[in-house]
Amino acid sequence: MSIASGYKKFKKYILTSSGFQLVSHWTKANTLEFDDGKTAQDKLGAIDGISSSRESNSDKIAASTALVSELNSDLGGLSFYEDSSGKYVVGADSVPKKLGSIPIKGHLKAGRTRGGAGLGEITYSSIPNGSSIKISNLSLPYGPNNNIIFYVMVNGVSVLTANGSYTINTDNSTLVIYMYIYLSEEGSGGYGSCDYEISI
Repeated sequence: MSIASGYKKFKKYILTSSGFQLVSHWTKANTLEFDDGKTAQDKLGAIDGISSSRESNSDKIAASTALVSELNSDLGGLSFYEDSSGKYVVGADSVPKKLGSIPIKGHLKAGRTRGGAGLGEITYSSIPNGSSIKISNLSLPYGPNNNIIFYVMVNGVSVLTANGSYTINTDNSTLVIYMYIYLSEEGSGGYGSCDYEISI
């Protein structure tokens, strides 16, 4: 005789002085086994319940799907990830921004009122991998005979010569923002300037 395949549900009753009563077989979580071989204690033993409360700080209470949906909505489309250089958030512009740091913002200006040349230069050392430099509002007094030089250099290599952003991919980098203005017409003045932002 073969064993029937599949499962059927049965209820077992016993006759008592009060009539037939349904039998419930007692078991423990560590004796109830799932198909993967783990017991109910292994899978669920650390959970004391499910809650939709934002105020709960218990590590034994699971968040409900309603609460998870609410929290995801609060993020407004933001996503997060972590790598060896730190934690990052990605928003609608798809540009990762490192968490836990305050951007370094500044303004660089170089030029002259009359005669000679003007030089503006700033150097930052020990810049970590994953940091970024952004140049904006760049204005240079170009002329046919003027000598104008502007660049952003990382570890001796020019990475920007105009408005834009660059992400540094080496540790302990040296960042230089350089601007040189020489106006060819004697007695005339002019200045170059830009805004910069370094996110570490």
